[in-house]
Amino acid sequence: KAIGTALRILIAVDTAIATNTDLQEAWAMYKDVVMEWSEEKRIENIESLERMMVQIEFNILSSRSFIAAIEQNFDPRGRFQSAKFHLHDEIISILLTLYGQYCERINTEYETSERLDCVGVYGLYVLYRHLLPPNLVPDAKLHKSLWSVFPAMCPILELYGPLHFIPREFMMIHAPYEAVKGCSATIHDIRAESASLVLKWDGSFAARVAKIRLDSLGWLASADSELSSTVNSSLSDDDFNLPASIASIERATSCILRGLKIAYSASILLRGQLVSHRSLELNVHFSHMSSILALVEVLKSIEKMLRVRRRAAVLSFQRSTLKMISSNILKRFDRVRSYVDQTSASIELLKSPEKARSVARISACLSALEGVLKGTSSFSPIRRYSAAFSVAACTDPMLFEAFAPDDLRAVEGHIKDLNQISSIEDVLSLVCDCSFLYFYRDLIPNFIELLQHGNVASSTSRLQLLVSALSDPERILKCVKHLDKDVLSGSTLCFYGYEKFVLLVLKEEYVAPICDMIETDLRLAIHAKNAENSKNSSISCVDKRLRSIINAPPIHFCQKQISLKKEVEIHLEKIFYNLCTLNLNDCKTYSEMRVLAEERYGLHILDPCLPDGSLELDLDFIDILRDLSSFVSRFNYNMIEQSFVERMPKYGEKYLRTLNVKCTSAALKQHGLGVVASSVNVSYKILAKKFQQFTQFLAADYVKSLLAKEVRWYMHQKNDGNSIYPFERAASLAKEINKQGQTSSGITVLDQCRIFLTEMGNIIAFVRIMRASKRKVLTDQMPFLPSSVDPMLGKIDFFEESGSHAKFEMEVCVTAILNKPDPDYIRAFVNVFKGVVSKSDNSFMNGFFCMVPALCLCWMESSLQGKEMMHKKNITKGGYYVDDGFAVGLSFCLSVLGQVKQYESLNWFKSIQSKYAADEDDLVEKKNAEEVKRNAKISAAKQSSWFVSGTNEKEQDEDYDELTMLKMMRKRLEGNRREMAMLFFSLHGAQSFFKDIRSSS
Repeated sequence: KAIGTALRILIAVDTAIATNTDLQEAWAMYKDVVMEWSEEKRIENIESLERMMVQIEFNILSSRSFIAAIEQNFDPRGRFQSAKFHLHDEIISILLTLYGQYCERINTEYETSERLDCVGVYGLYVLYRHLLPPNLVPDAKLHKSLWSVFPAMCPILELYGPLHFIPREFMMIHAPYEAVKGCSATIHDIRAESASLVLKWDGSFAARVAKIRLDSLGWLASADSELSSTVNSSLSDDDFNLPASIASIERATSCILRGLKIAYSASILLRGQLVSHRSLELNVHFSHMSSILALVEVLKSIEKMLRVRRRAAVLSFQRSTLKMISSNILKRFDRVRSYVDQTSASIELLKSPEKARSVARISACLSALEGVLKGTSSFSPIRRYSAAFSVAACTDPMLFEAFAPDDLRAVEGHIKDLNQISSIEDVLSLVCDCSFLYFYRDLIPNFIELLQHGNVASSTSRLQLLVSALSDPERILKCVKHLDKDVLSGSTLCFYGYEKFVLLVLKEEYVAPICDMIETDLRLAIHAKNAENSKNSSISCVDKRLRSIINAPPIHFCQKQISLKKEVEIHLEKIFYNLCTLNLNDCKTYSEMRVLAEERYGLHILDPCLPDGSLELDLDFIDILRDLSSFVSRFNYNMIEQSFVERMPKYGEKYLRTLNVKCTSAALKQHGLGVVASSVNVSYKILAKKFQQFTQFLAADYVKSLLAKEVRWYMHQKNDGNSIYPFERAASLAKEINKQGQTSSGITVLDQCRIFLTEMGNIIAFVRIMRASKRKVLTDQMPFLPSSVDPMLGKIDFFEESGSHAKFEMEVCVTAILNKPDPDYIRAFVNVFKGVVSKSDNSFMNGFFCMVPALCLCWMESSLQGKEMMHKKNITKGGYYVDDGFAVGLSFCLSVLGQVKQYESLNWFKSIQSKYAADEDDLVEKKNAEEVKRNAKISAAKQSSWFVSGTNEKEQDEDYDELTMLKMMRKRLEGNRREMAMLFFSLHGAQSFFKDIRSSS
C-alpha cells in the first residue's frame, strides 16, 4: 500500500509537469540563458552543469518520474534470482487484494480514500507489467478487471486540484494489452466515453447532493446534542467500565465517525463533479451551482461542528474512545490467545517444528499487540503502524478455527477507526479541506450570486461557510517555494492576488447590491415621507429583509474580518458626501436619510461636515445680503409666522417665495455663524440710509409746517381736556400732505413715507429673524456640549480628580461660551440711532407722533387695495396679503425719537373704535329707515290700482339700490375696522421689540 502511495505521488508530479506549459517555456528560456552565459564567460567546468540539466530534463521535466521509478533495477545483486523469488508474483497477489478491497468500498458509505488508492494500484500494475519476464503472458483477467470495473465506477478522478487521472488512458499509455478483447481504445474514444458517463450522472447529481445535505442536517442536530458539554462533563476515567459511560462513549464515537463518513461522501462527490467537468471540457450547468455550493457548506459545517463548536467535547471523548477501540480489538483476539496457549502446552507441537515456530511468532505478535494497545491512551503514527503490523502478523491459516474472517474484517474496521480518532484533527483538515477551490475561481461569483438571491435568514451563515472554504487555499499559497515571501506575514504575491480577487468579488457581488438596496430603501422612505398621500407597502418588507443581514456577525476571511455593517456605512458615507458636494441643497435630504439609517438599521454614518443646504432654501442667503435693499422692498414681513413673503412672483413662476427661521437657520448651518455679523452690518447700513431718507421727508418745509400746526392744535385740545385725536383730523392731515403732489414713481408723498417705514421695519424684522435663527442653531448644538457645565445649576466639578491642563482649558472655554450673553442687535440699533438723533438738531421731528394717524389711514387703504388685488387673476406689484413691516418700522421710529408716550397720549385706537362704532350705528339707522320706507311703499302699492304698477316697480328698484349701497358701505366699514385692529395688534407686538430688557439674576 505504501509503494502504491509513492507511485501515486510520482504520477501526480508527472501530470503536474506535463500540464504546466509555463514551466516548459521557463525551462527552455533558462537553458538559453545558461548557454549564452557559459559562452560569454567561457567556463571550463560547464560539462557537469550540462549533465545535471540533461538529467533533470530527462527524468523530471519530461514527465518521466514514474517511468524512471519503475524501470530501475530492483535486484542489483541477484538475490531474488538466487532465492528463486519472483517479485512480480508477490506484486500481483498484493495488487489483487488491494484492488478488491478498494472496489468493494467505492460508492458506499464506507468509502474514504479508496479512489486515490486505486491510482497506486494502477501504478503497481504497470510495475508488475515491467517486472514480468518477456516469456510470460500478463494476467488477462486482471487487465480486463482494471479496464472495466473501476473505470465504470470512476472514469476520471482528481489527483489534486485540476490534476486528473483517467484509468483507461493511463493503461493505454503505460500498459497496453490489445490481446484482451475490448480492452483497447484511442484517447479520444476514452475521453468521449468518460464524458458520456459524466453527463449521464449529472441527472442524479442534485438528488445525491440533496441526500447528503439531508444526512448532514440530521447529523448536525444529533451531534449538537450528543457532543454537548453536559454529556462529557459527567464522564471520568474511573467510570469507564460502567455500562452507562460505555454507551455514552459509543454514541459519541458513532456520531463522530458518522460525521466523517458524510464529509468523505461530500468531498468525493464535490471533487469528482468539478474535476470531471473541467478536465473533459464540459460546462457546469447553472442549476448544479446550488448543489455544489451545498456540498461546500456541508464540508465546512461538519468541520466547524467538530473543530470549533464541539471541539472540547471531541477532545474529551477522544481518550475514552481510543481506550474503548483498543479494548474491542483485544477482545477479538481473546480466542486467539486461548488457542495459542493451548497449542503451546500440547505435546503435538514438539513433533512439528514449523508449527512451533508459527505459534511462537503469533504469541510474540499478540504480546506486542497487547503492549501497544494497553500501554497508553495516546496513539502516535508509529504505535498505530505497530498495532496494524502486529494484527497482520497474527493472521495465519492455522488460526482460522479461532479467528474467523468476520473477526478479521471487524479488527480492520477497528484499526481504521483507531487511525481516524487518534488523528481526528488531521483527518478533518484533510477531508474538509477546500483548497482545491483556488483552481475553480471562476465559480466564486456564481456562488455569491446564489447567496444574494437566496433565503435571507440563512444567507449570512451560508456566506460565512463559503468564505471559510475560500480561506483554505491560504495554506497552500503560503507554502509556495519559488516566490518571495513577505518578512512579516510570510505570504507570497500569489496569496495577495488571490485574497484581493476574493475580496473584490465579495464587494461587487454581495456587499454592493446590499448597499444599493439599503440606499434605495432609504430614498423610498424619505420620498414616501415627503410625498402627499404616498403609500408604499414594499418598504417595510425590504426593511426587515435588510436588517437581518446588517445585524449579522462579521465575516472572517484569511485572518481578516469583513463587517458588512461597516462596509455599508462606508458606502453610504461616500455616496452622501459626493452627492452633497455636487448639490448642497440636498444636504437636508441626506441628513434625514442618515438619521433614518441609524433608526432602521443601526448604521452610524458620520456627518460629512459640509455646508448644509436644503430645497426649502429657494432664496440664497448670500444673494439676499448682496441686495438687501431690493429684498426689503420686494418682500413683506409676517410677524405671526416670523417669515417674509414675496409681494409679486417673478415672471413665469406660479408660487410666492418665502423666507422664515427654518430656512435662515439652514443657511447659517450652510455658511456658518460668521455671516450673522456681516448681515447685521449690511442691515445697519441700509437702515441708516432709509432713516436718512425718512428724516429728509420730515425736514421738508411743507411737512414740517403741517406737523408744527398739528402739534399746536393737539396741545391746545389737550389743555382743554380733550385727549382723543379725532379721525376727521387725521383724514384732513392726510389730504393736506398729499396735496404736495406725487413722486417720480407715481405715488403720493404720504405713501412714500409709509414705504420708508415699511422698509425700515423689514430690515429690523430681518435682523430679528437672524437672531432667532442663530439661537436655533446653537440650541441644536447644545446636546454636544459636555454635561459637566450646566448654565442653570452652575459648575459641576467633573474634572476634580484629573489635573489635566487640557481638560481645565476645555472647561473654561465651554463655560465662557455658555455664559456669553446673546447680543440684542435691535436694541443696539435703537441706541445708536438715538445717539445720532440726540446730537443733531431734530426739532423738525418732534411732531412725528401727530403724523402717525394719517400714516395709519394711508396704510389701511394700501392694505385693502393689496388684498383686493390678490383675488384678481393677474396680480400686479400692488397685490399682497400681509404687511407687518410698517408696524415694526413705525414702532422703531417712535422708539428712536422718544415719542412712544406722546403717541399713546393720542388715544388713536379709541378714536378709531368710537368713529367706526358711530358709523356703524348710523348705517344701522339708515338701513332700518330704508326698510320701513320700503315696507310702507309695498303696502301702499298693494292698495293702489293696477294702472300705477309700473311706477311702483321703479320706486322699488330705487329702494333696492339704496339697501345694496348700505350693505356695501357696512362691508367696507367692517374691512376698515378689521385692518385697523390688525394694525394696532401688530403695533402692540412690535413695541415689545424695543422695550428695555431687564436683567434677571
